[in-house]
Amino acid sequence: MGLGDVTRAGVLAAVAECQQLGREAFRRRYGFGRAKTYELVWNGNRYDSKAIAGVAHLYSVGSLLSADDFSGGARTVAHRLRTLGFTVEDSAVADEPEQVAPQIVLQPRGGSRDRGPQNFAKSVRQGVPIGDLKDVLGEQADVLTALYPDGIARLWGSTPTRQVNNEKVRALRDRRVGDDVFFYAENHFLARARILHLFDSPHVARRVWGTDEDNATWEHIMALGEVEEFSTRVPAAPILRRLDVRVPLRSLTLRFAEKYRHVAHLLPERRQPVLPQPSTSCPSVPSQLTAADLLDRIGSLGTRRHSEDTASDRHRSLALLWAVSRIAAGEPRLAPWSSFRADVDPLLTEFGVPGLKAVPASPFWDLQDSGLWEVHGIESDADSVPRAEVLDEVRPVAGLTQASAELLQNPLTRLEAVVNLCSTYLDDVDQRALLSRVGLAGYATADGVLDEDEGGHGQEITDEERATGPTARRDSTSSRLVRNTLIVKQVKDMHGHACQVCGTRLQYMRRPYSQAAHIRGLGSPHDGPDELPNLLCLCPNHHVLFDGLEIYVDVDGMVRQTHGGDILGHLRRHVDHRIDEAYLQYHRTLCELSRLTKK
Repeated sequence: MGLGDVTRAGVLAAVAECQQLGREAFRRRYGFGRAKTYELVWNGNRYDSKAIAGVAHLYSVGSLLSADDFSGGARTVAHRLRTLGFTVEDSAVADEPEQVAPQIVLQPRGGSRDRGPQNFAKSVRQGVPIGDLKDVLGEQADVLTALYPDGIARLWGSTPTRQVNNEKVRALRDRRVGDDVFFYAENHFLARARILHLFDSPHVARRVWGTDEDNATWEHIMALGEVEEFSTRVPAAPILRRLDVRVPLRSLTLRFAEKYRHVAHLLPERRQPVLPQPSTSCPSVPSQLTAADLLDRIGSLGTRRHSEDTASDRHRSLALLWAVSRIAAGEPRLAPWSSFRADVDPLLTEFGVPGLKAVPASPFWDLQDSGLWEVHGIESDADSVPRAEVLDEVRPVAGLTQASAELLQNPLTRLEAVVNLCSTYLDDVDQRALLSRVGLAGYATADGVLDEDEGGHGQEITDEERATGPTARRDSTSSRLVRNTLIVKQVKDMHGHACQVCGTRLQYMRRPYSQAAHIRGLGSPHDGPDELPNLLCLCPNHHVLFDGLEIYVDVDGMVRQTHGGDILGHLRRHVDHRIDEAYLQYHRTLCELSRLTKK
C-alpha cells in the first residue's frame, strides 16, 4: 500500500479533521512536521501536504502513512494530490527546518508502595517552586526559570538502572525534548505531558522525591509542559498491544514516532492547540457534544428524520453498532465505502427487516442526519441516496464524527450506546449473535474477553491426545493479565473472607476461602482497572452470578437478581473499603444489556 491508495475522499476527510483540531495540533497528533516544500490549498486555507496525505491513507485504506513511508518524498505527495484534483503550492516557509516528529514515552506512575500518587500530585499536578531548589539546581536554574515564567516547575524522574539494553535503558537514552509522555497506572493512561528539558541531578531528585527503599533516587529528570490529566482514564491494553509493549506496563518505555502515529487515533485529542495558530492555519472548531447528547441522538434516529420507516431505523442502528464496535477495537473512526459495504451488508441481510432487500448505501448516507456521522468525497446536498454504482466510482469515506468517536472511547458511554441501540431498534433480533458478529461478544459477561488462554481455556484435543492413559498435555504460549495480589489480599482480609452478598465464610483445607471479583472487568471491551475500589469480596457462588450478570447492585446498595428483580439483601460494606459508584453503574448497565439479549 502507498500513495496510490489515497483517495480524494480520504484527503477531504483529513482536511476536515485538520479544520477541527487546528493545523499544529493535527500535525502533532499524527507525528508530522511542518511542510517544507509543498502545501495543499483548499477553500483559502493551507495544509501540510505530507500530513494530509498520511492521514488520508488511514481513512482510505485503514493504515497511516508516516513521512518516511513516502518513497518519492514531497514531490511525489504533491503529484498524487494534484492527480486527485487538489491545488498544491510551494510552501511559504520552505527555508524553515522541518519539525522532528514526537516519540511516545510510556511512564508508569507507580503505586502507593513507590509513593507514585503522592509524587505525581506533588511534582506534576501541583508543581515544585523553583525557588525551593535553587541551592541544588546549579546551571539548571536559568533553564528552568526560562521554561517556567510562573516559577513552578513540573518535574518527573527515573531511578538509574544497572541493565545494559532493556526497555528502560533505551527509553532513557533515546527520549528527547518534544516527545509526549503518557502516565500509566492500573491499566489506564491518566495524563500526558510534553518533555521541555532533560537533565540528571541526584541532588534535585532527593530534594523533590527523597529516596526509595534501596536508597536510590529519581535522578534522570524530565521537565514537563502542557500537562493534561484526562477527565476519563484511557484503557491502556489496546494501545500497548499495538505498540508491541507487554501488558501491563512495568517499566519506562519508548516507542519511536512511526509507532506513535499508529495509535494516535486511540488517544484523546488535545483540548487546545499546542501553539498559537498562524494566519495560514485552518481554524480550530471545539466540539460541544456531550455523552448525554450522543445518547439522545442515538435514541432518536427516526424522529430526527420525521420518518415512520422502521426498516430505515433498523438499518441505521446496525450501521451505528458496527461503527461503535470499530471504536472498541481501536479501528479508525472513518472507513471507505468498500469496507462499509463488505461489513454492513451481511448485518443488514441477517439482522435487518425480514424480506427486505439490504441496501447498505442508505445508512451510509442517511446517518448524516443524526449529527454523529460524516461522509466525505461526495456532495452532501444530493436530493436522494446515491446509487451503489456512484459510490463505487467516487469511493467516499464515512463514519463517526471526531467528537462522537472520542466520547465512545469512554467504556461506560460506549456500553450505554450499545444498550440504547439494542433496546430501541433491535429488540426483536438475536442480540447475542449480533454482538458477537460485530466483535462485541465481551459484553456477555462482566469479565469480558480475556487474553488468550486466560482462565485455562484451550483448544480441543486431537484424536491422538484422546488415547488412554494420563491426560495429554500440550505446550502453549499465552498472554495473561497480571493482577495485583496485594489488593486481592487486602479486600479479603478487610471483609474477613465474608461474602459481601450473603455473608458466608467458607473454609477450604482448614483455611478461610473467598474470591475477589472485579466490578468492571479487566477483559475487553471493559478494560477495568485493577484497584481496590473496583473489587468485591465474594463467595464462589455469588462471584459466578456477579460475573455472569445474574445479580447486580442497585443505586440504593441492594443486591438484586437481573432477571426478575428479586432482592437478595444489602451489599455488605466496610468503612475502609470505598467502592467506586461508577464501576457499579457500569456493571448495572451490563446487566441491563444482559436482560435485553436473553429475552
